[in-house]
Amino acid sequence: MRQVLFILLWIAVGCKAWGSPMPQSTAAHFCQLMVLDADGKLKSIGAFANGDTQLFVEYVFQHDGWRDLRIFPHGNHWYAATDMLPTSLDHEHQRYIQEVFPRIIKEVEMEHWQTVDAYIDRLLEYQRTFSDNTPVRSTGGILHTLLIFLFFLLFLSIGLWRRFNFS
Repeated sequence: MRQVLFILLWIAVGCKAWGSPMPQSTAAHFCQLMVLDADGKLKSIGAFANGDTQLFVEYVFQHDGWRDLRIFPHGNHWYAATDMLPTSLDHEHQRYIQEVFPRIIKEVEMEHWQTVDAYIDRLLEYQRTFSDNTPVRSTGGILHTLLIFLFFLLFLSIGLWRRFNFS
């Protein structure tokens, strides 16, 4: 019985990496980062997490999920922190990729949310600077629908113009 209680206590302590949950604004800020998914599609972490951002953020920071996220671009290639990095990446890039998340996690554990947001800002800037990819946008369907609607209006107006001009 004592062993079961000890295991339950260990699980309860282990599941709580920081005293209070990450603020929603910081979680949303983190979910603006881009990630290359297993299908080779580039999208925001928020889209990658399918809208369950708070649970995904907890997975990333509390359960080392950051190790497999391909969020570090170098041209057309995106790397995770634990990937074997190419020699074409200079030492500073390699060091940043390998060390940024452990540093963020320390700040999360101390609940220094402004510092965490600053790290996220630097990550966003890193992605903009070193990526040759264009992010996948969710507005593609809306854009196609709008174009079809505009062509429909164009053909409708041409038909009406011919009808009233030739009558």
